[in-house]
Amino acid sequence: MKKLLFIVMTLTLSSCMVSKKTFDDKCCKIESQITELENKSRGMEMKEQLLRQAVIDLQINKIDTIK
Repeated sequence: MKKLLFIVMTLTLSSCMVSKKTFDDKCCKIESQITELENKSRGMEMKEQLLRQAVIDLQINKIDTIK
């Protein structure tokens, strides 16, 4: 009976270790994807700011031209 309990406990612990490795691998992949998306987001924000400034500059030039 004790041997059976020991075997069951060993199998349970070994399956947990495999699950932890898989979980850690997935976490690393997800973290790298998050970092990549954050970098893309920052780039898009910079582009948006540049475009807004270009539109404002064009509007100012248009007003100056009309005057």
